[in-house]
Amino acid sequence: MPVVTTTIPPGRRTPTALARGAVRRVRWRVREETDRALCALRVHQSEPRIIADAERYWSDEDDPQWRDQSHWRGGRVIDEARFAQLGAEHLALFDQLVAGIGGRASLGRVLDWGCGGGANAVAFAPRASEYVAVDVTESSLHECRRQLAAVVDTPPVEVPITVGEPEAALAALPGPVDLFLCLYVLELVPTPEYGLRLLRIAQQALRPGGLAFIQIKYDEGTLDTRAKRRDYRRHCASMTTYRIADFWTGVDAIGLTPLVMTLVPRNGLDRRYAYLLLERR
Repeated sequence: MPVVTTTIPPGRRTPTALARGAVRRVRWRVREETDRALCALRVHQSEPRIIADAERYWSDEDDPQWRDQSHWRGGRVIDEARFAQLGAEHLALFDQLVAGIGGRASLGRVLDWGCGGGANAVAFAPRASEYVAVDVTESSLHECRRQLAAVVDTPPVEVPITVGEPEAALAALPGPVDLFLCLYVLELVPTPEYGLRLLRIAQQALRPGGLAFIQIKYDEGTLDTRAKRRDYRRHCASMTTYRIADFWTGVDAIGLTPLVMTLVPRNGLDRRYAYLLLERR
């Protein structure tokens, strides 16, 4: 019996591959519509459940997105250029905001909450008298220290914490801090209330008159900008969003006076960011 050979021209997909692609697109669409419906109904997981899921996610370093989400140098998204750009842009924005209140050359003792792979550390640490790096994964702390070795002589103080007990960081601090950094973190936390919990820690860690430079993802009152608060592995970068007025009054109530804010509707990584400079009363 003759053998019939079919050759698929380069660039063309087989019927089986096309069918599989169609099934994937349908599944994706169903999942997206389900997410929108759950978000509209405000179907949220409990904070303890999200905390547990976050602990699992940040300990799973085999996840293909983990390094980019942790802002390690040399990832698929955080490549060499983006890594350098992140810290430089944040330092420039900080200088711009602080100039209005009599900017200073030295940053003093800096606490970097959620240091990740050190993208912000390499920009801020050269102007600090001491750098304190806090993170939920020790490998990120070690990577941050490795990156800082190229720009400063003194290694950072490393403070490992867990998602469930962030207050443990206070006992490990070498003393009151002059600047509390929290960038690309507050959208990753389980709930808005947890975000304010972290800022209560900032208020306790800062010296009177010390500054906090923070970033939040803001909620515009639309369904697409509402916090997900479920399925952490899939939605970690939009787990928590904040209504700006509520956030402003919330931080003021815990002893951090908002001084100035700027909105960044879109940057190289995401959308709807607000940067705030706060002062510890």
